Amino acid sequence: MFRRLIQILFAGVFMVPAAGTFIATPAAMAANSTFYIDCSAGANGSGTADSPWNDLATVDAYTFAPGDQILLKRGTTCVGVLHPLGSGAAGAPIVVDAYGTGPKPIVAGNGAPDAVRLHNQQYWELRDLEVTNHGATVANRRGVYITLQDIGTGSYYRLTNLTVHDVNGDNTKDLGGSAGIDFDVLGTQVPTRFSDVVVDGNDVYSVDRSGINMSTTWKCRPSMGWDGCPVHTTNYYPWQGVAVRNNTVHDTGGDGIVMQYTENGINEYNVAYDINMRAGNNNAGIWAWNADGVTFQYNEVYRVRRPAGVTDGMAFDVDYGTDRTVYQYNYSHDNEGGMLLLCGCGGASANAVIRYNVSQNDQSRIIMGAGATNASFYNNTIYLGPASTTKILEEYSGNTYITLSNNIIVNQGSGGYTYASTADLGHYTWDHNILYGNHPGGPSGQLTVDPQLTNPGTGTSRTTLGGYQLAASSPAIGAGRVIANNGGADFWGDPVPQQCTPDIGADQRSTPNDDVCGIVRNHGFESGALGPWSSWQGAQVVAGNARTGSYALQVGPGQSSAEQVVQVQPNTTYMVSGWARSVDPSEPIRIGVKNFGGNGEVWTPVASPTYARGSVTFTTGPTATSATVYCYKPSGNALGYCDDL
Repeated sequence: MFRRLIQILFAGVFMVPAAGTFIATPAAMAANSTFYIDCSAGANGSGTADSPWNDLATVDAYTFAPGDQILLKRGTTCVGVLHPLGSGAAGAPIVVDAYGTGPKPIVAGNGAPDAVRLHNQQYWELRDLEVTNHGATVANRRGVYITLQDIGTGSYYRLTNLTVHDVNGDNTKDLGGSAGIDFDVLGTQVPTRFSDVVVDGNDVYSVDRSGINMSTTWKCRPSMGWDGCPVHTTNYYPWQGVAVRNNTVHDTGGDGIVMQYTENGINEYNVAYDINMRAGNNNAGIWAWNADGVTFQYNEVYRVRRPAGVTDGMAFDVDYGTDRTVYQYNYSHDNEGGMLLLCGCGGASANAVIRYNVSQNDQSRIIMGAGATNASFYNNTIYLGPASTTKILEEYSGNTYITLSNNIIVNQGSGGYTYASTADLGHYTWDHNILYGNHPGGPSGQLTVDPQLTNPGTGTSRTTLGGYQLAASSPAIGAGRVIANNGGADFWGDPVPQQCTPDIGADQRSTPNDDVCGIVRNHGFESGALGPWSSWQGAQVVAGNARTGSYALQVGPGQSSAEQVVQVQPNTTYMVSGWARSVDPSEPIRIGVKNFGGNGEVWTPVASPTYARGSVTFTTGPTATSATVYCYKPSGNALGYCDDL
């Protein structure tokens, strides 16, 4: 993202004699008082239910105490700025809410810099308000603006069930920028940050420039490229306990939701659409900048615009100054700039994980590589329809290093893969993916079979994506690569094995048991050697002819086999599964097991010129501690192969 720093310093409500000290004048009434505001009342009363205040100026002149409630009457409109003074305390926040019946009370800023404002205050809850701030002309303005300056740590902020709309701000971004909801840390004297912030269940729309944003002057460190900072001057002071969830953000001039300067923040169950409608520059739907350990999950992003001449316009962005960003269980569709940007862009992004997401008919490109270190993109399901020209991968710069594993990419369109240089091909590691349809310029060595998605292209929301689950006969079942720390669940919340071979794609259809799988060692022969398998009649590991990876077991042309003794438990039912192919389908390959303390042996024939799956179940005897698993070619003149047992 291209960024510029604009600092706007506001006069503080509190004097600040020392870091972390909040000083306020005493409240005029005892704590835990309730104040009523009815802006339709004819006269200004004393603030009681029977005699409410009738304007915001009276509210703003009062300093509230811990446990106080400020209640605005439903069905009324208060014109002006709501800027009540004072701070709550732990267990006794100050609450702004609605009373009565009817629609939410409206706070109409009428073009002021901010409609709702808090500065150097903490322990506040803002609920059930409608906030507008439309001026006669475009200007720097916000709906809800909460700031801290040279105060240390400000704690406990709850913004819940607010409707913020019609804020015609200018195109200023970041610190002091225009937005629907904005948190800023100002000042340069005392390290300052927010802590314990929850933005939950709000509807933000028709705002410029950003929907929900956050910025700080305490941002400088090497990974963010010293953007707007003196070089080698580190003052990074990340925010703690930030959660942005259940919000709907739409019709924004620029960005949707940006998580910045947070450590281990959470962004979940948000919907963002019609993003970047007016700014005319680089913006994305839901993304992170200069933040570590942020998890984005269960979100839906669609219709992010990419105006002519603009690089971005995607749903998600792992931008520079980030480490350990996770995108999981999200749905991206119909975004003009694509699904994902990986952006080193003058700084560094490292250790990003993008897993178990679904993308449907995103445009331009699925992944734009503009810089990343040690990124992992696995178990995602991507679908592009027949009219699509979307590229699967577009490399913008050659410093993107990413491993792509266990993904299903169905491309019925014409887009391919473009790199900044052929020398960069080695920066992208492709492993155990299914690339079905058209993949011009795509990687070799991947599966190209139909993954048998049940009804792709039919998703209408994040909760209607059953068409991206696997059919019972899908070749993606049990065909993936085991990935450590895989999050434990697929897109639909079903458990993902930690030791067993997972399914490919966002759906874990099979239910392998981690207690008994993983028994077969060197199951994909990727060691390049046979052991611990033993050979009979010339069975050997060969390079090429693999289903996945680089190696496979070759049996034949006549009678031959390889077998492995595995450890088992008595009176236990197991399944042996694997993949086999025979150059001559009339000479099937057997995948089976023997010597398990039961009756004889069990096996299944695989008679296919291409890899097909075979599996059998068996129950061990009462004293069994081992069994012998095998791949066997009974007879004939053709070669056969086994892999991924």
